[in-house]
Amino acid sequence: MPNARLACLFLLLTGMAHAADRLPSVCGRPEVLGVVADDIARGGTDTVIIPGDFGEVPTAQPDTVRCAVRVNTRIVDTNRFGYVPQDRQSIVEFSVRTGRNGLFVDDIGAVR
Repeated sequence: MPNARLACLFLLLTGMAHAADRLPSVCGRPEVLGVVADDIARGGTDTVIIPGDFGEVPTAQPDTVRCAVRVNTRIVDTNRFGYVPQDRQSIVEFSVRTGRNGLFVDDIGAVR
């Protein structure tokens, strides 16, 4: 009987560990990506965030993570490319800090 309890406890803990691996990322939350998309749109470029393609790295501060998302920028330069728009993929980096009133997106980099 003790072995059955131990096996049950092991399965429960293993399931919890896998559930923790599947928790949603802070960087991929819609409200965070919305703030980043709005900031990018102010730059005047035709840029779209590629959904689901982002990275997240913890920082030295426990309440802050560093994020990066991949974006697709459409370039229309008739002098260089004629009338065929060119798509360029690049990375935008930013930080997300958790606070009492929610998430705060800081330090949004330029599209490179």
